[in-house]
Amino acid sequence: MNLKNKKILITGGSGFIGMNLIARLEKEGAKAENYDLSDGNQIENSKNLLKFIKKKFDIIYHLAGFSGSSQSNKDITKSFKINTFATVNLLDQVLKFSPKTKVIISSSRLEYGKPKYLPVDENHPTRPISAYGLSKLCATQMALIYHKIHNLNVTVIRTSNVYGPHTSPKFSGYNVINHFIDLAKANKSLKIFGNGSQKRDYIYIDDFIDAIILASTPKSAGQIYNLGYGKGIKLKEMAKLIIKTVSKGKVKVVKWPKNYQEVETGDYVSDISKIENDLDFKPKINFQTGIRRTLEEQF
Repeated sequence: MNLKNKKILITGGSGFIGMNLIARLEKEGAKAENYDLSDGNQIENSKNLLKFIKKKFDIIYHLAGFSGSSQSNKDITKSFKINTFATVNLLDQVLKFSPKTKVIISSSRLEYGKPKYLPVDENHPTRPISAYGLSKLCATQMALIYHKIHNLNVTVIRTSNVYGPHTSPKFSGYNVINHFIDLAKANKSLKIFGNGSQKRDYIYIDDFIDAIILASTPKSAGQIYNLGYGKGIKLKEMAKLIIKTVSKGKVKVVKWPKNYQEVETGDYVSDISKIENDLDFKPKINFQTGIRRTLEEQF
């Protein structure tokens, strides 16, 4: 998709994904604008958000959210205020003041809860086991209602673990790959809960951005797409591969903390055949290459 001179709003654009996305959009010649808490722009501040919506952007990439399963269970009200109600408000404002804007919502694999089968496709039952997963699922369902009833051009991306070049080494309870890379660089221990046999699906940031740009086309309207690399890696193997690539760090196996075990979903691998078939998306960066690029291309 040609993004040159497109007016694009990124909510949560100062985070890891947002910073990489804005850099890519500007490289493509788009006019990107950031709406982020770090600049005093709270996503739940309806009056303030409306000032931006009225600018009538061509595309809105909605990344802002309250992340982390364990954290969301500690503050359920905050999780729903930010992830659900603020998203619904954004959709409502777009409908009323900028109905031609394309909205892409970044959501999560955690909408599915514990997988019943692998790989997980878009028809898999949605039974989240955390406030975070449920708050995201509610937002997704409302987005589909806005599309069905009002023909709003909205697409939802259910993503697995995204990693890549980043700035802050601070760990917020999610984005474990970037956290492990930072720990290994500092020659510290990478803590694996339990036996580390759980499989996860990791996607490099450049592939993620390729996918959501492809999802900006009209044909994706009203659709949900799973997004990942499409292959699973065991947690202990992931950690060992990071250590091998960085040449520092060590694996430390520890017992499950109760608050993490309560929201553990087990193995997860994305079935990405729908986004491959509909949008001609194909991930290019395997995990080992992605680790190397993360080390080489830091912000």
